[in-house]
Amino acid sequence: MAPPFIYINGYPGVGNKMLPNAKLPDNHLLIDPVAAVYDRSMPEYQWLRSMIRSSVLNSIALSISLRDVTWIFTDSQSSGKVGKAAVADYIHAAELRGSPIISIILSCATEENLLRLGAARRRGTKLNDAKILLEIRKTEDLYRFGGETEIDIDVTELPPHHAAQAIYDFIQNVSSSSKSQGVTKGMKKTCFEVKDHSDDK
Repeated sequence: MAPPFIYINGYPGVGNKMLPNAKLPDNHLLIDPVAAVYDRSMPEYQWLRSMIRSSVLNSIALSISLRDVTWIFTDSQSSGKVGKAAVADYIHAAELRGSPIISIILSCATEENLLRLGAARRRGTKLNDAKILLEIRKTEDLYRFGGETEIDIDVTELPPHHAAQAIYDFIQNVSSSSKSQGVTKGMKKTCFEVKDHSDDK
């Protein structure tokens, strides 16, 4: 079994997770080129987003050079049509590679989420508008895979290093299960760092 795809999903500003000895590509590398061409409201926006995302993910899935790499992706996708289509690209790539998907949901109380959004250094196409965040939280539920390889972590009052430890412990538990042997191949327990959640909303 190939090392996993670790998929971290949360509302904008919640906080993301970085694991040493793994690759965590900035998801805005997939977003900013599209935003430079199309506005979010244009019909071509999501089409180009999907084209770029699927091309990069399929390249990762078929790469021999990156075969032993654990990949960590941060995102903010809902259970709606657009969100499901985006997650489907990750599922397809994971299946091509033979990698399990470990899903981490980062939950946070609205008030704290707004504070973090305002305090974070969010540049470029990252969301900085509190009103939009409130509308997203009101109308969109986060996408969930469900099952034993998914965990929901409430980070409202959880210090960053505790959140990092909780994620690491969960990954270790998944790797020790009979269904997911070898999930954490190549990963080591060293320092974890929790930074601002990067997303396009």
